[in-house]
Amino acid sequence: MVIHMAKKQKLTKEQKAETKRRNDFSTKIEKIFVGSGFSSVKVNHFQFKLGNRSNELDHLFVYENILIIAEDTIRALKEKEKCLASGQQYGINHKAQKEETSRIISEKTVEFLEILKDEFPEESTFSFYKANELKIFYLYFEYGATGISSDDAARYSHLVFIDAATMNYFFAMSQSIKRSFRYELFRYLRIQRSDVGKADPNEESDLILKTSIIYPDSTTGFSGGVRMVSFMMRPSTLLENCCVLRKDGWKEKLDLYQRLITPKRIKSVRDFVCENNTTFLNNIIVTLPKGVSFFKTEADGTQSLINIDDIVKYDKNITMHIPSDYNSMAIIDGQHRVYAYYEDPNSQSEQEQKISRLRNELNLLVTGIIYPNNEKFSNDLEKRKFESSLFVSINKNAKPVDADTLIQVQSIMNPTSGEAISRKVIEKLNETGPFKQQFQLSKVVPAPIKTASIIEYALASLLVARNTATSLYSYWLLKEGKSNDFTLVKEQDIDSYINYCVRCLNEYFSAIHSKFLSYWNNDSKLLKVISINAFIIAFRETLMQVGGPKNSAYYQSVLSRLKMSFNDEDGAPFPYAGARYSRFAKDKLIPLFLRSPN
Repeated sequence: MVIHMAKKQKLTKEQKAETKRRNDFSTKIEKIFVGSGFSSVKVNHFQFKLGNRSNELDHLFVYENILIIAEDTIRALKEKEKCLASGQQYGINHKAQKEETSRIISEKTVEFLEILKDEFPEESTFSFYKANELKIFYLYFEYGATGISSDDAARYSHLVFIDAATMNYFFAMSQSIKRSFRYELFRYLRIQRSDVGKADPNEESDLILKTSIIYPDSTTGFSGGVRMVSFMMRPSTLLENCCVLRKDGWKEKLDLYQRLITPKRIKSVRDFVCENNTTFLNNIIVTLPKGVSFFKTEADGTQSLINIDDIVKYDKNITMHIPSDYNSMAIIDGQHRVYAYYEDPNSQSEQEQKISRLRNELNLLVTGIIYPNNEKFSNDLEKRKFESSLFVSINKNAKPVDADTLIQVQSIMNPTSGEAISRKVIEKLNETGPFKQQFQLSKVVPAPIKTASIIEYALASLLVARNTATSLYSYWLLKEGKSNDFTLVKEQDIDSYINYCVRCLNEYFSAIHSKFLSYWNNDSKLLKVISINAFIIAFRETLMQVGGPKNSAYYQSVLSRLKMSFNDEDGAPFPYAGARYSRFAKDKLIPLFLRSPN
């Protein structure tokens, strides 16, 4: 008897692409956590009964008593488009299912742990730790997610949503500094040192880092009582206790300024350390946590607590005690020199073996910033202002700081500057309207339109909070009924002005979008900086003549007379290039406004 095997159905090109996306997405999540030192339990969509329902795990990662359950969802693109087109909430049922699973696990941890013990006996964590010692996190990764709504965050409170930007950042950093990235994952999940491993009351002394002071600086010249002390510390200790507040990292409430780590620079420092068996002599700048204390060692060996102001009275025998916890010290300068000592247990290279030894043998010179206990520096934004100004002063003669970072620093130092307002406005323009998801706001999220030149050469002067004929601020003052000399200070007024600017610009560019819809794509010159800046300049320079900002219908009327191509067609190249924004505006755009009735 001949048995005819059914032919395996051949996948279409679209199905193959979808399968590859799914596999790549899942692999990327694995690489983030495994690369950061977590063990991957091969759950392979493991299904189990708990809470009178069937549940499923996509990924499970373990580090000591920390369990990361990760859900990866990448639903068919056609399904997503269909939902959005019909106005349905895409993915709501799936999120509700995972929310229910995470809730059940949190309520029935004892039963859940027994299930894991039975199914995965080779994983020692499940037998070593009791249920009440486990810290379980349920992370929800959705392919291509551009942000998390406040409604979803509140509705699905047991889930930790990871959007595409955060995932890209996690992946880039975990590949750059390997296992040492786990400390930043801890910071993201608010895991403290005391949360990891078994509690041991005899280890209380380990929560204090003790180091001898090399140089106490009582005359820094900084205002507000900021002090500095220099000391030595092992790279391994710094890796465990430090963090970097990067502007391109996962979002926090505070304005940040540090750049992404550069793998090439990490490698060059790492090579230098291995070849010379020594570290760089220039110091690392960090902020020290609250609770730093100073002790003088007496002749009989006892220690007495002293005030920081009294340190200069003694020549030696001064010890500084620093509270130890993950991510408790922020690196202001020197992140590459610290992270060059990253842990890479998966590498068997001679270099990794050397670094592993030197990580605990060498000492880095560190200068610590100590903030005074006063009202000004109880505000975290005031700390960021001080740190960002220090960052610029250190780096202005070193490797050039990129324009995006400089704008971010300026925004922190002066939140009502044209640059700061522009940055906030662009963030909102990127959320809704014709420019939705068009602006590149982070190096880890690709987008077609760069923002630095738009802010610097066109937008900042339009949005600056000064009562001038070419600033929207004048018209916001009029709308809000405020005096001409009103100063923008309060957060609610800043937000009001930003929202006003967003509305005005969306009205204007909606008309441009409607008029030149066929060119509103990444292949034409319309969405290049040259054109965007020219339209902004024309808007700015004609504000007074047309009586302030108008609605979209008005701008459609103005632009109806503009006849031009934004592509290189029929051998005729687009006539403007480089930084000829003003020329474009004066030649083609401003005359349209001046001929138009108010």
